[in-house]
Amino acid sequence: MSLRWTVWADWKDVFPESVRPHLDGPVGYAVLAAVGLIALLILLLLVKYVLRALVGGWGKDDESGLRERLAEYPPPGPPGSRRLTVEGIPVRVRLVVVAPVGKEHAIAEADVAGLVDGVLRGLRDVLAEDRPRVRVWPPQLSRQGFAPTFHRETEKPESEGRPSRWILVAGQASSGRKPILLGLALWADAPNTLGRVTLDTGRWGEALRIQTRES
Repeated sequence: MSLRWTVWADWKDVFPESVRPHLDGPVGYAVLAAVGLIALLILLLLVKYVLRALVGGWGKDDESGLRERLAEYPPPGPPGSRRLTVEGIPVRVRLVVVAPVGKEHAIAEADVAGLVDGVLRGLRDVLAEDRPRVRVWPPQLSRQGFAPTFHRETEKPESEGRPSRWILVAGQASSGRKPILLGLALWADAPNTLGRVTLDTGRWGEALRIQTRES
């Protein structure tokens, strides 16, 4: 008996004895091919999840926990003595998202106010008055990928391109010497078409300013 026939015969032993005669010929080869295909698919899925765990990133299927629906946010209260502006438009801060770059710099929610104040001096005080929601995202391996993800996962009630009171700003930032990834959902006094803005490290101090209202 050849080695090939021995392997084939042993493989058929996993089936009940009443089924084995039906596995001879083309039917048997079809069954063997189907079993091999299923085993290959299972192996590919295992490899995919192992690689994802080792890399520490996520795909779109893993982003469901990051979704923010701005239509569900309550309106802001009366403005305080300090107002943030973006490109000259007065806004209220309704959402702050911060993520570390890589795995070596963990961020706790208690650290967020200090970190954003390092990006723009005085922003800590604005957050204290506006009381936004604060979210800390998992470490990001791609600096360039953060802003598109923030824009994709932060859902405005209006369709894209239409005037809205919501302005979304995101991108790479530097808090002192520490690189971070920062996203802001801002509520303007009136609808506008500024929409979604992506900033690099050197642009935050130009696009965002803080106004102080005299008492």
